[in-house]
Amino acid sequence: MKVVKLKELSSKDYQRIAARSSGTNPHILPKVRQIMEAVRKEGDKYLVGEFKRRFGKSNFKSFLVSKDEIREAYRQVDKRLITGLKQMIKNITMVHKAHLPKKTDRKVFSEKGIAVWRVWRAIEIVGIYIPGGKAIYPSSVLMTAIPAAIAGCREIVMCSPARGDGQIPPATLVAADMVGLTKIFKTGGVEAIAAMTYGTETIPAVYKIFGAGNSLVTAAKLLALEKIAIDMPAGPSEIFIIADKEANPGFIAADLLADGEHGFDSACILLTTSRKVAEETIKEIKKQLLKLSTGKMAEASIRKFGLFAVVDSLEEAIDFTNSYAPEHLEIMVENPEKVVANITNAGSVFLGEYTSKSAGDYATGANHVLPTGGMAKNYPPLGVEAFGKWMQVQKCSRKGLSGIRETIRILAEYEGLPAHDVSADIRFK
Repeated sequence: MKVVKLKELSSKDYQRIAARSSGTNPHILPKVRQIMEAVRKEGDKYLVGEFKRRFGKSNFKSFLVSKDEIREAYRQVDKRLITGLKQMIKNITMVHKAHLPKKTDRKVFSEKGIAVWRVWRAIEIVGIYIPGGKAIYPSSVLMTAIPAAIAGCREIVMCSPARGDGQIPPATLVAADMVGLTKIFKTGGVEAIAAMTYGTETIPAVYKIFGAGNSLVTAAKLLALEKIAIDMPAGPSEIFIIADKEANPGFIAADLLADGEHGFDSACILLTTSRKVAEETIKEIKKQLLKLSTGKMAEASIRKFGLFAVVDSLEEAIDFTNSYAPEHLEIMVENPEKVVANITNAGSVFLGEYTSKSAGDYATGANHVLPTGGMAKNYPPLGVEAFGKWMQVQKCSRKGLSGIRETIRILAEYEGLPAHDVSADIRFK
């Protein structure tokens, strides 16, 4: 860990930092495609074989989580978790209900007797993927299932990897039950994405897949696009902090570590106008690492895709931010609102020194399923609108069709499609 001038960063290091873990996807795609094809062809047979290989034959009864397993999960979790999940459910529901589109948008009368409008419809069958390899994520259950329910999705399928005992972690199951999920399946990774894409004898095929995952899961979701829709390529976590000389190094260090502990491939970036703040942040990281059980992972991620860079101005920081397009962007400067006004590419923005990364991850009500790997340039954070789609509607009266009849004839003639002309003309014969 060392402080550098952003302008003096070598081209090689710049590319490594900018690409972060998304740069590894091309190397893993062949392996991921092989697994996807195996699930498509063999279905449950392949999934069961993988499950038994990982967890032992005696641990497999069914991929579908039973009511007994849900009841046992409640017995194993701390009551404080239930209290925390209830507050999360309240806040996430409140925020996402406000984002629900109106069922019908404004009618536009393009000509006399012609009206065009759109109606909003929920996606009927959706799949949510909840990671569970290195950590336990009941929060991700709420972030995906709640907006799906608000949108009105008829069927919500959840897949999450089992752990060493062949079971999904109790906290994840409790969260799923608290938001009404019943189709919960014990399978994870590429196999889960493939199962929800193609369907197996046990796991239904869905129309769209939601949820974050590691590089393999992200690659699988990209391959799933050949058949169904996905929310976004939400891969390994990222945090990007813009700070000035007044920023608190302890706060910065804590938030960088909070992201770094997600995995060895997380990305942790600090841009600051103050070399002193950057140096003090590194000292704070070293101090705080000693107290973290996840310290080795956090330190490894910082060393692999981390950056502590000094910029000459906030404008320079803003330019690099918009080019990097971070998943999480924290702005710890004197006037954060002024800076965010010039940010065009970021997944979720945290303003001021008291808006910790963990606040948005868990409890503000904002969604924590966000675009990574630079995809914030063209994908929004997950929201209720992602669980539906607009359907276009139009209506012509006889007079309305008559008013555009000649335009139809001219375009049909130029495009060499005479039946198009007839489809309008025949109505006046």
